[in-house]
Amino acid sequence: MLNFAIIGAGAGGQSMAAVLTQKGYTAKLYDIDKDKIKKLQSLDAIKVTGVIEAEAKPAVITDKIEEVMEDADVVMIVSTTDAHGSIAQLIKPLVKDGQIIVLNPGHCGGALEISNILRGENGSGKDLLIAEAGDLMYGCRCYEVGNVLHTGLKLNVPIAALPAGDVTKVLDVIGPIFPCLKAVPNILETGFEGGGAMLHTIPTVMNVNKMDLDQAYDYYMEGITPHVAGLIEKCDAERVKVCEALGIEAMTLAERLIKTYKLEPKDTLYEFIQSIESYKGIRNPKDTKHRFIVEDTMCGLVPLACIGHELGVATPYMDSFVNLASSICGRDFWKEGRNAEKLGFAGKTAEEMHKMVE
Repeated sequence: MLNFAIIGAGAGGQSMAAVLTQKGYTAKLYDIDKDKIKKLQSLDAIKVTGVIEAEAKPAVITDKIEEVMEDADVVMIVSTTDAHGSIAQLIKPLVKDGQIIVLNPGHCGGALEISNILRGENGSGKDLLIAEAGDLMYGCRCYEVGNVLHTGLKLNVPIAALPAGDVTKVLDVIGPIFPCLKAVPNILETGFEGGGAMLHTIPTVMNVNKMDLDQAYDYYMEGITPHVAGLIEKCDAERVKVCEALGIEAMTLAERLIKTYKLEPKDTLYEFIQSIESYKGIRNPKDTKHRFIVEDTMCGLVPLACIGHELGVATPYMDSFVNLASSICGRDFWKEGRNAEKLGFAGKTAEEMHKMVE
């Protein structure tokens, strides 16, 4: 049986650890948060309820990265995507030839970022299989440590490898364990084809007054009104144009939601969002450090807009939300995020970008 290292003990990481353990695999769970780890260690088991059910305690729960990387066949990185760079630096001395490393998800350019660290001029020198999923495989949330609720079942999650041809090798190993994973041609399609970032940065920015007033609200059901959904559609239309310039046949966000959640046809994006059961009851971000504004701006809007700039595609709506998020958070996400320089795309044509991921 395979040994899994799971890096990140949020709702997704806890779910993965419990599900894999219950299936008989060895799962070792790591997180940088010592308090969370202590709480998980004190529990008899991690409980997963809802559309997916499991109750199990992983073989190892630790804040020491060496303990999870030892003997790992597959390294599942289930962290926020803005942490990918630091995690790659952390595991670089510990990776071994033949290991599979999968980002859950990769967001825009995640596999490129960690590949540059692990395989670059000062990399690990190891022969690795690196892949990224286009989305977190689980529709879940965690209201208390060790107790995860799964409210939706994702049946079609894209996955690609870097280089692209390695996806077959990756799926030969983990495909039977995670049947929702479906291969796509390359990481441009896993990272840039999806519109998830639009659902996070934009509503969070548009509801910043509620954050200031410490008002609780249902994030999707109340935070995304028809006008907010309209702004999401404007940004999503720019994303689709960036994808077209890259030579990617991209779905709109509405089309992606239909495919992911098997939705019935609706007239507007607002109606689609309101009809997704797993979106109901999601808590709102309470501060400007929340991943909905930090992660999704740095690793979603910034790379999309920057590649648009490189390819001559105007992205005024995305640019505006990057600027607003930067102002609200008191940070420069254009510099901190996955810009074209960090991805190695600066000055490249679409054809040259494709060659980098083939």
